[in-house]
Amino acid sequence: MGLTIREIRLIEVLLRHPEGLTADDLADELGVSARTVHRDLQPASEFLASHDLTLVRQAGRGINVEGAPSARARALEASNKMRSEAPTPEERRTSLLGMLLGSDEPIKLRALASRSKSSIGTVSRDLDGAEEWLAAFGLSLLRKRGSGVRVLGAEEDRRQAMSQLVLQDLDEAAFLSGPGSSGGPPAGPTDLVSAGLMGMIDEERLQTAKNLTREAVERLPYAIADEAFVNLSVHVALMIERLLRGGEIEMEDEVLQRLRETAEYDNAKNLAGAIEQDFRLDVPEEEVVYLTRHLRGTKLRQDEELDRYFEGSDLEIASRVKALIHYVSEQTGVALVGDSSLYTGLLAHVERAIHRLRENMRISNPLLAEMKEDYPALFDLVDRGMKKIFVEDDIPEEEAGFVAMHFGAALDRGQGNFPNSVLIICPSGIGSSKILASRLEKAFPQIRRLHNASLFDLNGLDANEFDLVVSTVPLRIPAETYVQVRPLLSEEEIGRIRDHLREKVLGGRLANRAVSEALEVFGGGQVKLRQMAEATQLIAELVDDVTVERHEARGSIPEAVRLMCASLAARDLVSDPGSLEASLLARMELGGIGIPQTALALFHARDNTVVRPAFSLHDFDEPLDLEGMDGAMMRVRRTLLMVAPLDISTVALEAISEISVAMVEQPLERETFENGSEAQVVAVLQNIFARYLRDKLL
Repeated sequence: MGLTIREIRLIEVLLRHPEGLTADDLADELGVSARTVHRDLQPASEFLASHDLTLVRQAGRGINVEGAPSARARALEASNKMRSEAPTPEERRTSLLGMLLGSDEPIKLRALASRSKSSIGTVSRDLDGAEEWLAAFGLSLLRKRGSGVRVLGAEEDRRQAMSQLVLQDLDEAAFLSGPGSSGGPPAGPTDLVSAGLMGMIDEERLQTAKNLTREAVERLPYAIADEAFVNLSVHVALMIERLLRGGEIEMEDEVLQRLRETAEYDNAKNLAGAIEQDFRLDVPEEEVVYLTRHLRGTKLRQDEELDRYFEGSDLEIASRVKALIHYVSEQTGVALVGDSSLYTGLLAHVERAIHRLRENMRISNPLLAEMKEDYPALFDLVDRGMKKIFVEDDIPEEEAGFVAMHFGAALDRGQGNFPNSVLIICPSGIGSSKILASRLEKAFPQIRRLHNASLFDLNGLDANEFDLVVSTVPLRIPAETYVQVRPLLSEEEIGRIRDHLREKVLGGRLANRAVSEALEVFGGGQVKLRQMAEATQLIAELVDDVTVERHEARGSIPEAVRLMCASLAARDLVSDPGSLEASLLARMELGGIGIPQTALALFHARDNTVVRPAFSLHDFDEPLDLEGMDGAMMRVRRTLLMVAPLDISTVALEAISEISVAMVEQPLERETFENGSEAQVVAVLQNIFARYLRDKLL
């Protein structure tokens, strides 16, 4: 598969850091933005999967690669080899477009092939794709035998295409932190644009354009977003490039007259004067108006300076923005009308968006596909609202996507205490649900009532009483009423939960829901005393029953399960080991039980033949190959066995589940479970239960 150099570097960094890195750490390591890292993770994941490795994203743990050391070595070798191979199709197309757009004269096929390090046949095929890409900007290719290939079309369309090509290749973080920025110059070269675009835009002139643009932006009565500053700087740089090569914009008199009367015209005039002085060239009036158009099309940044901008806002657009807010508020049942942050943010964006549309200025939204996939109901709602309220303007999906992001943030604010109550379903109700509960509370701190239940308990519960239902296994209830996740709850699964919650809000089913009562695990007075006595007795029995045993299963999971159950039967902790074996194996079929980044697996189940709750550790002569909680295969040498009767009290279930939480959330205690002796494990259990008694019962 074809990968860019940046994607290959990302893969190599991940492979060399098995402990995992956050997106920000990766961004620092690679010298790019976190946004760029997230964009490159998908091709990196596909490459790793082709080498029997799994890219794992976990909330609170970052991003890491899981798989056998031999597979890591092979993947590293393959990535090193790819560095020296021919450019990818995407890189070839970028290079080809850069050469064609950067030249006003025809370029022969042989020259294109030589510069792109490809054969003439490959270039001919690539030209077909390039022609399709150019057509979206109103441009075409003229291929003439003996003469070569050249781009045909209006100057403004050419600049739009050039701008899009540069912006999709440019790293915003490096550009904003480079020379001339408030952060000071970075160490070493900036490499802002790839070698394939150097024939279209000169990097030194791009830096100068950035400095001149910054001076112009500082004179504006409002602040603009970083992304808008980057876009504007690129447009200015390309204007300079084209003027130096004789390319000039043409505009109708009506457009010239209208834009001369705007507040941005004087700033554009000053910027044009600075360009004339620095580059010793004449900037025609049409180019000044071209700069005016792009200054007016910039997206604003949210801060106190916006007040001065809104004093002159278009009242018609302001009233339509309010109408859009009313529409979304009515459709969702969430009170948004009084959200001043939403109003000012939308007014700033929509007014500029309408200007861009009426001036036929294209806009790209790199997050559009992700927005439509992750938040389909929100996007559809906003898209319908925009089309209904801004009837005479043909609102493209790219603009609707940006507006949907504003509403997404507002809906989250409007549902600040949501989800309030959560039901967690786990097959055994012991280990996985407790691990998942801990992760959910970290991801959604607004949760106030959290109820753990097993499949056995589900029939006696009303799922509609909960804001959110999550399960580690498929449930026999409508798929749209719950979210299936793994116990360790990855970042992708957190995103799916957020999407599910937003869909519920947008469906109006949970609008204006009253705040649920606070979580009260235990009662008071004599009830609490009885619970303390029960928990203390259970803990004493659990600690007394702990053993670390060694078995010879020769890598067989069924044999390993048989030996563990036989051990419990020999100590009178289970009356029918065969029944418990079946329950443990059935639990494995429902989802992974291996604990990632360890050589441990947690076998757990509830069975009516278990006499009382028990916990034990079992070492094996050969590793067991089984599925981890993150879905990846792993090798296990020690297993933890946690079992309980079907008929077990809430207090007992709560106490024994503390063990599974500690294994995931407490690294030092997890290490003891993985490598410690029986005495060391007992000491850790005493600490776990001491915390439980102190935090939950005292």
